[in-house]
Amino acid sequence: MAIRSPAIATANWVSRTGAASGFWRSQSDAATWKAQASSAQSETNYATAMQTAISKKSRLNAILASSDATWHAGIDVVGEARYQGGVTAGANRMAAAMGKLIPAMVTIIASLPAAGPRGSAANITRATQFMQELAAQRGAFRASGVPRA
Repeated sequence: MAIRSPAIATANWVSRTGAASGFWRSQSDAATWKAQASSAQSETNYATAMQTAISKKSRLNAILASSDATWHAGIDVVGEARYQGGVTAGANRMAAAMGKLIPAMVTIIASLPAAGPRGSAANITRATQFMQELAAQRGAFRASGVPRA
Protein backbone atom coordinates (compact mmCIF):
# COMPACT_ATOMS: atom_id res chain seq x y z
CA MET A 1 0.00 0.00 0.00
CA ALA A 2 1.33 3.39 -0.95
CA ILE A 3 1.70 6.00 1.72
CA ARG A 4 -0.27 9.06 0.77
CA SER A 5 0.98 12.56 1.10
CA PRO A 6 -0.60 14.84 3.69
CA ALA A 7 -2.16 16.87 0.86
CA ILE A 8 -3.81 13.79 -0.71
CA ALA A 9 -5.02 12.50 2.65
CA THR A 10 -6.53 15.89 3.47
CA ALA A 11 -8.17 16.26 0.05
CA ASN A 12 -9.68 12.78 0.34
CA TRP A 13 -10.96 13.50 3.81
CA VAL A 14 -12.63 16.73 2.68
CA SER A 15 -14.21 15.30 -0.47
CA ARG A 16 -15.34 12.01 1.06
CA THR A 17 -16.64 13.56 4.23
CA GLY A 18 -18.71 16.01 2.20
CA ALA A 19 -20.12 13.15 0.14
CA ALA A 20 -21.04 11.25 3.30
CA SER A 21 -23.04 14.06 4.92
CA GLY A 22 -26.43 12.53 3.98
CA PHE A 23 -25.39 9.17 5.43
CA TRP A 24 -24.14 10.89 8.59
CA ARG A 25 -27.47 12.68 8.95
CA SER A 26 -29.49 9.48 8.50
CA GLN A 27 -27.39 7.74 11.14
CA SER A 28 -27.68 10.63 13.59
CA ASP A 29 -31.47 10.74 13.07
CA ALA A 30 -31.69 7.01 13.89
CA ALA A 31 -29.40 7.18 16.93
CA THR A 32 -30.40 7.52 20.56
CA TRP A 33 -28.04 8.69 23.25
CA LYS A 34 -29.84 9.86 26.37
CA ALA A 35 -30.28 6.50 28.12
CA GLN A 36 -26.62 5.64 27.61
CA ALA A 37 -25.37 9.12 28.51
CA SER A 38 -27.43 9.25 31.71
CA SER A 39 -26.43 5.82 32.98
CA ALA A 40 -24.52 5.31 36.21
CA GLN A 41 -21.58 3.86 34.26
CA SER A 42 -21.48 6.89 31.99
CA GLU A 43 -21.37 9.18 35.02
CA THR A 44 -18.55 7.11 36.52
CA ASN A 45 -16.65 7.24 33.23
CA TYR A 46 -17.11 11.01 33.06
CA ALA A 47 -15.86 11.51 36.63
CA THR A 48 -12.84 9.30 35.96
CA ALA A 49 -12.02 11.14 32.74
CA MET A 50 -12.32 14.53 34.42
CA GLN A 51 -10.07 13.50 37.30
CA THR A 52 -7.52 12.16 34.83
CA ALA A 53 -7.64 15.40 32.82
CA ILE A 54 -7.27 17.46 35.99
CA SER A 55 -4.34 15.42 37.28
CA LYS A 56 -2.58 15.63 33.90
CA LYS A 57 -3.34 19.37 33.68
CA SER A 58 -4.74 18.70 30.20
CA ARG A 59 -6.63 21.99 30.01
CA LEU A 60 -3.64 24.07 31.05
CA ASN A 61 -1.30 22.18 28.71
CA ALA A 62 -3.69 22.72 25.78
CA ILE A 63 -3.84 26.43 26.57
CA LEU A 64 -0.07 26.68 26.82
CA ALA A 65 0.34 24.80 23.52
CA SER A 66 -1.84 27.28 21.69
CA SER A 67 -1.57 30.99 21.08
CA ASP A 68 -3.70 34.04 20.53
CA ALA A 69 -2.56 33.99 16.91
CA THR A 70 -3.94 30.45 16.45
CA TRP A 71 -7.23 31.45 18.03
CA HIS A 72 -7.49 34.53 15.80
CA ALA A 73 -6.62 32.45 12.74
CA GLY A 74 -9.52 30.13 13.52
CA ILE A 75 -11.84 33.10 13.64
CA ASP A 76 -10.42 34.40 10.37
CA VAL A 77 -10.92 31.05 8.65
CA VAL A 78 -14.35 29.94 9.88
CA GLY A 79 -15.53 31.93 12.87
CA GLU A 80 -16.71 35.15 11.29
CA ALA A 81 -18.39 33.39 8.38
CA ARG A 82 -20.37 31.17 10.77
CA TYR A 83 -21.18 33.81 13.37
CA GLN A 84 -24.40 35.18 11.87
CA GLY A 85 -25.64 31.70 10.96
CA GLY A 86 -25.03 30.52 14.50
CA VAL A 87 -26.84 33.50 15.96
CA THR A 88 -29.77 32.94 13.60
CA ALA A 89 -29.86 29.22 14.41
CA GLY A 90 -29.93 30.01 18.13
CA ALA A 91 -32.63 32.71 17.96
CA ASN A 92 -35.41 30.37 19.15
CA ARG A 93 -33.35 29.28 22.15
CA MET A 94 -32.42 32.88 22.97
CA ALA A 95 -36.09 33.91 22.80
CA ALA A 96 -37.05 31.03 25.12
CA ALA A 97 -34.33 31.95 27.63
CA MET A 98 -35.12 35.67 27.52
CA GLY A 99 -38.82 34.82 27.90
CA LYS A 100 -37.90 33.37 31.30
CA LEU A 101 -35.10 35.73 32.35
CA ILE A 102 -36.65 39.12 31.66
CA PRO A 103 -39.94 38.48 33.52
CA ALA A 104 -37.93 37.14 36.47
CA MET A 105 -35.81 40.30 36.48
CA VAL A 106 -38.92 42.49 36.35
CA THR A 107 -40.40 40.58 39.30
CA ILE A 108 -37.20 40.90 41.33
CA ILE A 109 -36.87 44.62 40.59
CA ALA A 110 -40.49 45.20 41.66
CA SER A 111 -39.75 43.53 45.01
CA LEU A 112 -36.66 45.63 45.78
CA PRO A 113 -36.70 48.61 48.13
CA ALA A 114 -36.79 52.03 46.50
CA ALA A 115 -33.57 53.31 44.97
CA GLY A 116 -31.54 55.77 46.99
CA PRO A 117 -29.35 58.64 45.87
CA ARG A 118 -26.66 57.86 43.32
CA GLY A 119 -23.77 55.93 44.91
CA SER A 120 -25.58 55.41 48.21
CA ALA A 121 -25.20 52.38 50.45
CA ALA A 122 -28.90 51.73 49.88
CA ASN A 123 -28.27 51.32 46.14
CA ILE A 124 -25.37 48.97 46.78
CA THR A 125 -27.59 46.89 49.03
CA ARG A 126 -30.34 46.98 46.38
CA ALA A 127 -27.94 45.83 43.65
CA THR A 128 -26.61 43.06 45.89
CA GLN A 129 -30.12 41.88 46.68
CA PHE A 130 -30.96 41.85 42.95
CA MET A 131 -27.88 39.77 42.15
CA GLN A 132 -28.53 37.33 45.00
CA GLU A 133 -32.16 36.80 44.02
CA LEU A 134 -31.22 36.30 40.37
CA ALA A 135 -28.41 33.91 41.33
CA ALA A 136 -30.85 31.89 43.45
CA GLN A 137 -32.72 31.11 40.21
CA ARG A 138 -29.61 29.99 38.36
CA GLY A 139 -30.43 27.30 35.82
CA ALA A 140 -34.11 28.27 35.58
CA PHE A 141 -33.61 30.34 32.44
CA ARG A 142 -32.26 27.63 30.15
CA ALA A 143 -33.93 26.98 26.82
CA SER A 144 -34.18 23.26 27.55
CA GLY A 145 -36.13 21.38 24.92
CA VAL A 146 -36.13 24.25 22.42
CA PRO A 147 -34.48 23.13 19.17
CA ARG A 148 -32.12 25.27 17.17
CA ALA A 149 -33.69 26.69 14.03
